Parts: sequence; C-alpha cells; structure tokens
Amino acid sequence: MKRRARLAGLILLFLMVTQLPTLAADDKPVGLAESVYSTSLSALTILFVTAVVLESAFATIFNWRVFLSYFSSKGVKTIIMIVVSLLVVYAFKLDVIASLIAGFKLPQEIPGQTRDTLLAAEVANITGPTSMIITALVLAGGSAGVNNLMVALGFRSNRETEIAPQPRQDEAWVAVRVKRLNAVGQVQVVVSEIDPPPTGQSVPAAIAGTIGFSRPRIRDLLLRNVDRFPQNGGYVAKPNVPYSLVVEGKDAAGNSIKRLDDRYYAFAPRAIVDFEVEI
Repeated sequence: MKRRARLAGLILLFLMVTQLPTLAADDKPVGLAESVYSTSLSALTILFVTAVVLESAFATIFNWRVFLSYFSSKGVKTIIMIVVSLLVVYAFKLDVIASLIAGFKLPQEIPGQTRDTLLAAEVANITGPTSMIITALVLAGGSAGVNNLMVALGFRSNRETEIAPQPRQDEAWVAVRVKRLNAVGQVQVVVSEIDPPPTGQSVPAAIAGTIGFSRPRIRDLLLRNVDRFPQNGGYVAKPNVPYSLVVEGKDAAGNSIKRLDDRYYAFAPRAIVDFEVEI
C-alpha cells in the first residue's frame, strides 16, 4: 500500500513538471514568476525522485535481518544515508541548492532559451562544497524531508505531521536495561499483572516516567543493546494496574540472583518507563 501511494506521488510530480508551461498564475506560490517556479519545482522534483530511489535501493540492507540484529537502524542508517547522498551529489553533480539559488537570482524577464543558458552558467558559478553538502543533507533526509521542503516553499500542500510513536491513552510502555555485575548466562525478565491487588495492599502510586543521569553512549546509539528488554520500544502494560516486575539470573556458582522483586509497580496512562538494573 505504501509503495502504491509513493508511486502515485511520483506520477503526480512528473505530471506537474510536464505541465509547467500551462500552469496558471493561481497554481503557483504567491509572488513567484513562472520561470522561477518552473526551475525550482523541477530541481525539487529531481531531488524527491532521487530520494525515493535511494530509499528503495537501501531498503534491502536496512531491512536485512543481520543489519537489524547488530545495528540500531536510526543511528547507523543516518550515517549511511549521509555518506551515500554525498557520493550521489558529487558523482552526478546533483546540486539542487545551487539550482534554487541561481533560479531566484536571475532576472525574471529573460526569455526561455537565453534564461536556460544563463541559468546553467550561474549554477556552475555558485556550486561548491557548501551547497553540495547541504543538498546531500536534504537528500539524506529522504522523501519525507524533501516533501517538507516543498511544503515550506509552497509547492505542495501540508500533510499530517509525523510524530514519534507514543503509547495510547490506555497503555504504558516499560523497558528494562540490565548491567551485568555477577550474573552469567541468560537473564530473565518476568512481568506479571497483579489484578486484583493482594489483600490488604492498595495499588501503588503510578509512575509517569523516568529521568536518566547520564547520556547514552555512542555505542548504544549505533549498535543493538542486547541487555535491554525489549530491544526496541517498550513492553505494553495497562495503566494504574499493579505489576510484579522481576529480573532474575544466576551467578558463576549457580546461585539465583533477583532484582526488583520486593515491591509492586503501577504506571500512569501513556507513561514511558525505563528501569536500569544491576545484577
């Protein structure tokens, strides 16, 4: 479904480019001359199509089981896309930023063929490492980033803002990060819903979130953390319901080690809670 929608978007963009000479003044952002509009939209369309092609090309790698097992997709994917985008921009001279600046700098009353010649000369004069790096950064942001640029410039209408995933109102997300001290081998995380609460005990105060006291290491941002449950996102819990949360393992002598087993926990609606346990 997403691929069909993206293909439809590409077809629409190509149709827009081919129909540029026939567009009326009301069909372009207010204040832009026809020549500036045509040049800008053509440059952004090339950038958008290139971004879609790169996303499709690297989807095989980014969805590869080995890649997902060893690397954090958000951390490493950004580095890879920036490097590849720089190579594409320099190899194919895809300096869209220089094209946009040149299109706005040229006088608007210059006729078509003469303007194309002057535009090519102006782009060659403007292009350089700075404009290429900026183009590569926009390209690395993918089709969504290019779309945001087109929306900001008035070439496309705004769409629903994409936000970071958050728990629903009737959910809370819980995660446990383990730091091994004495435990060897497998460590188990046991989450049990206690409903109703044990006789004589009330529901504990709901935890709304946690605050860390140190920044994450670069390694944790780039590589998968095998000592976290779950590795991505959070375990879905019901809000305002007591839970028993136990982290258990064994030391080198085979003795059982348990943590977080001396109390019950409850979580507020839409809470995101990370426990850090030394075991």
